[in-house]
Amino acid sequence: MITIIICIIIEERGVFMSSYKRTSFGLPILLALLLVLSACGGYKSDTAKEAAGSSKPAEQSAAAETKSAATPAPAPAAPTPAAAPADAKKRTITHTLGQTEVPAAPTRVIALTQHFTDHLVSLGIVPVGSAVREAGDFEPYIASQLKGSESIGQAAAPNLEKVLQLKPDLIIGTEKYHVKSYEALGKIAPTIIYGEKDMEGDWPKVFLSIGEAVGKADLAKQKLQEFNDKTKSLKEKLAAKVGDKTVVFFKVSDKDTRILGNKSPFGKIAYEQLGLKYPAGLPDETNEVKIALEKLPEINPDYIFLMDINVPEYVDKMNQTIQTPLWKSLRAVQDKHMYMEPYRSTGTGFSLTLYNMMVDAVGKELLSP
Repeated sequence: MITIIICIIIEERGVFMSSYKRTSFGLPILLALLLVLSACGGYKSDTAKEAAGSSKPAEQSAAAETKSAATPAPAPAAPTPAAAPADAKKRTITHTLGQTEVPAAPTRVIALTQHFTDHLVSLGIVPVGSAVREAGDFEPYIASQLKGSESIGQAAAPNLEKVLQLKPDLIIGTEKYHVKSYEALGKIAPTIIYGEKDMEGDWPKVFLSIGEAVGKADLAKQKLQEFNDKTKSLKEKLAAKVGDKTVVFFKVSDKDTRILGNKSPFGKIAYEQLGLKYPAGLPDETNEVKIALEKLPEINPDYIFLMDINVPEYVDKMNQTIQTPLWKSLRAVQDKHMYMEPYRSTGTGFSLTLYNMMVDAVGKELLSP
């Protein structure tokens, strides 16, 4: 009985310790009490284990039932969304001068040359600013499709103040004209530059790259495929009608006379994709072949397409040339196979707007009765 009472007293450790601090029991008594405390602790542990062992399953069962009744079953976890790109609103374009981050879908594009204006229009984009030709206007073949576009000057010397005023979100230029101003242009808007080597040697590659830059990569591929399908179909018809007769694309400038080379951008379309025959007396050329007017009878082509007929500074010289006896003696002229076309003859690649028009003109004239 005394042991149980002492255990109860000792069990209230706070009371014991408090009493110990206030009253001195003496060391023997303290040791005796500690021995009793040890026995009491063993007693409690054994009985507590038995009680815990008998009551724990019931308590856990009751708690589980209570929790189940109070808490609804958790909903299935939602699928984790795929991680978004670091910046879904931009893409990186590789060009002649390196790599540039551009908007995913630019809406205010400036074309620093007429070639890029053609690329953009071919993709359904009207540039906010475009380069003009020497006469100060847009190329006539494409002018009607440039409503709302403003002049930024000629390609060789664009008006940077005007470019800034137009607030572009993408600028496209050439290595030939815009390397020196590249840093200044880059401060206005992301700027991508293409070299003349690519523009002359592989204009479809440039077209596809620009399609990617303006967020229309798939459309660019589709347009290019449609053009290739058109030339393939026309090639078969021309082979049956024209055969081995020779065809040249000729221009008279204010300084000289030239024939479009067979390896130039449109030359490859005409002589490779359409299968037309290039005169044997002319050299392979990636640009234009300068030729003296007096040498024309030696080539004496069967068909002549006279190009650039609406360039103001060429008109007078061209009209004088086609009135000369030498010109009138050419086989194509006598057979009424000379066709005057208002299209640009150039060694630098334009794009599908111009090339579709030229291919259509070739088909129309050479397949006519």
